[in-house]
Amino acid sequence: MSQLTHAKIHFNEQGTPVASDFDDVYFSNDGGMAETSYVFLQQNGLPERWHTHSGPAFHIIETGFGTGANFLLSWLRFRQYRQLFPDAVCQRLYFSSFEKFPLSHADLTQALAVHTELKQQCQQLLDAYPLCIGGCHRLSFDNGSVVLDLWFGDVNTLLPQLNAKADAIYLDGFAPSKNPDMWQQQLFTGLARLSGNGSTVSTFTSAGLVKRGLQQAGFTVSKIKGFGRKREMLTAIMATDTATPTQPNNEITIIGGGIASLCTALALTQRGVAVHLICEDDRVARQASQNRQGAVYPNLHANLTDDSQLHAQAFLFARRFYQHWQQQGLSFAMDWCGLLHLASNTLLQQRQQKLIDKALWPTKLVQAVNASEASAIAGLELPHSGIYLPLAGWLSPQQFCLQALQYLQQQKLFRFSPDCKVRAIRQHNSGWHLDTAAGEYQAAVLVLACGSKLAEFAPTAQLPLNKIRGQVSYVQASAMAPLKTVLCHKGYITPQWQNLHSVGATFDRNATEAFISAQDNSENVELVRQQLQQPAWFAKAEVTDATAAFRATVPDHLPLVGPLAEQQNLYLIGAMGARGIMLSPLLAELLVCQICAEPLPLSQQLCERLAATRFHSDTL
Repeated sequence: MSQLTHAKIHFNEQGTPVASDFDDVYFSNDGGMAETSYVFLQQNGLPERWHTHSGPAFHIIETGFGTGANFLLSWLRFRQYRQLFPDAVCQRLYFSSFEKFPLSHADLTQALAVHTELKQQCQQLLDAYPLCIGGCHRLSFDNGSVVLDLWFGDVNTLLPQLNAKADAIYLDGFAPSKNPDMWQQQLFTGLARLSGNGSTVSTFTSAGLVKRGLQQAGFTVSKIKGFGRKREMLTAIMATDTATPTQPNNEITIIGGGIASLCTALALTQRGVAVHLICEDDRVARQASQNRQGAVYPNLHANLTDDSQLHAQAFLFARRFYQHWQQQGLSFAMDWCGLLHLASNTLLQQRQQKLIDKALWPTKLVQAVNASEASAIAGLELPHSGIYLPLAGWLSPQQFCLQALQYLQQQKLFRFSPDCKVRAIRQHNSGWHLDTAAGEYQAAVLVLACGSKLAEFAPTAQLPLNKIRGQVSYVQASAMAPLKTVLCHKGYITPQWQNLHSVGATFDRNATEAFISAQDNSENVELVRQQLQQPAWFAKAEVTDATAAFRATVPDHLPLVGPLAEQQNLYLIGAMGARGIMLSPLLAELLVCQICAEPLPLSQQLCERLAATRFHSDTL
């Protein structure tokens, strides 16, 4: 994927945004929202179709996000529909929009100022508007009932990465004569691939190449009166025999008790799906999610690898996810205080220099700092230069898990079985039979989200899971109290919370038990002193407590997520190593969309790289 650039725009005398490179307006001078209402909503039969839609979610695909006017009006109309028909079958709107040249935040702010009737929604969009990074950015509004997938990049490159049927298509973008790169036959063919029986299309243009392109792709095309002074426009419909995907009606059983299982449970209950969480411990967050503080930041590469693409998207999604749940009343410690990754050795220095020289990532995400600048940011004297991630920070995974469980236990669709170790699972009819310490259970759909124990069952035994014991030390040091950001070197240090800093973490590949070790505490302390050249502020650091648990990884160091064998209704989420806090929200969202047959928040290429089946044979 090539590096993105912001759109170059100016505003005409009417205050309408104009694309300088295409010499075309983003919306009509006669009124952008009136045009959107006529061309896109009315000609796709909206909002009337939502009331009669047979599925729980309705999916709109748009080519050309622009200022977001089409999305904003669709969101408003869907909100109004939900208020009028709260018990209707269709409960969620997915809006997948592609944009090759995203507006800058400043230009979008000015462009949206004209939509005074949508002031609240415009502000919510601006608050959530992502950085200029390629790929899919999933933004959630109205408590998950409206989901905007902003795909930044060329639509003809990205459309093959989308794998979700469209109910309606807004064929927008600058005029074919001014933007011929977009209006290619592969665009129409790609939209046809994503269309099912009854999928509709509308577009402001009546150009012959668009009409012919839609017809050749299999759509039935009509010419109708255009908006305002425009004489004609096109509509189209697809007639095929494709079946409509349905949401599972059965309760979904999750084996776990850490952050991955709770994120999955939250995503399912938000969709009205019943959940049974089975945990072997007496409460959640007893194992890898038990730490007091965990750093949340992406591992970025100089080149756009699958790993760094996943990390960038997961990190930005995680920030929005945790902020949303805090706003919903979950009380857990969290601070987006920034993070410094210090170049404490030559190899790190070279990697970071390459990262900065390539300039692939926006400076709002990562920037170079010298030792003096790093010291000023941290509030402590530091001996190394490094990179600064201003949006990063830390949160308490243990507190989040406990609060998430408390919230879930207030939901009618959720039940929790603690002290319930699952000894074995076996296929039973179309579902699963669970032999547990608390008795026998049946599961129509089973999700394994049990961290280092993922490979302990017969169907998963061949997974090449590595279990790495790690210990985090909790340290008191009065001279370290001024620390304002997370510090990373070969290990990490968090700012003070409840009078303690978290310092970690060891990597023990041989341990079979998650024991607490005095030697590991010494190792954690000594690593700081060695990497940061015996800092005076750490001289009197004293370890007061520690936690130890197993991280789970697989040989390619990418997570496992998705169906292990789709026909058997068995799914996995895990193998996140030390990155569970950052990766779990997005991967749980991905998993739940796979289960519910809804649009996925990652490209098809990334989904295939993460697929749980990649280490598994076809036989169970």
